Amino acid sequence: MTTRKPKLAHSEEELLEQWDFLDRLVERQAARLRAGIQDAEEPDEPAAGLAEVDGLRRDLDRLRAELRSAEAARAVAAEEARRSREALTALTATQQQRLPEEHAMRQRHRTLEREASGWRERAAAAERELTARDEQARALVADLTRRIGAAEASRQQAERRLADAAAGLNAAQAEIESLHEQLASAQHGFWRFGRR
Repeated sequence: MTTRKPKLAHSEEELLEQWDFLDRLVERQAARLRAGIQDAEEPDEPAAGLAEVDGLRRDLDRLRAELRSAEAARAVAAEEARRSREALTALTATQQQRLPEEHAMRQRHRTLEREASGWRERAAAAERELTARDEQARALVADLTRRIGAAEASRQQAERRLADAAAGLNAAQAEIESLHEQLASAQHGFWRFGRR
């Protein structure tokens, strides 16, 4: 917190000069009054001289008060200047200590940024590769589905042909059995005809 320095009506040097002048004047007037001597220009009235001395003493007291105030303000200002110098020195030392840390942090930040950039590039490449593989997998699945459909149609067609062949084989087998029976009957009739 900064204390504002009070504005003085007079400089310190002027106050000291007025103080010395008034001090000498008061002493001189007091000595003359004690001796009963007055200046030729002054009226021969002790009351006027005493009033002047009192006024001079008041002025002297006021000037002394201003001087004390100036001394106090100067002491406060000097203390503030000392504290400001100490604070500035401490702040400068702190900043000097933090410079290596800040430099290291900036270096670390740049390193992390480079690593993050590399990982982003790798992720983009992996995503492109995954998309390409996904498209290849979809094409392969579609081709296999088409082949499975064709094989299923071929199997059904073969089953139908096999069924037809089995039916033909059964019919041929039945015809063969019928022919065997006819042959056996004919042979039996032939042998009977021969014995007569």
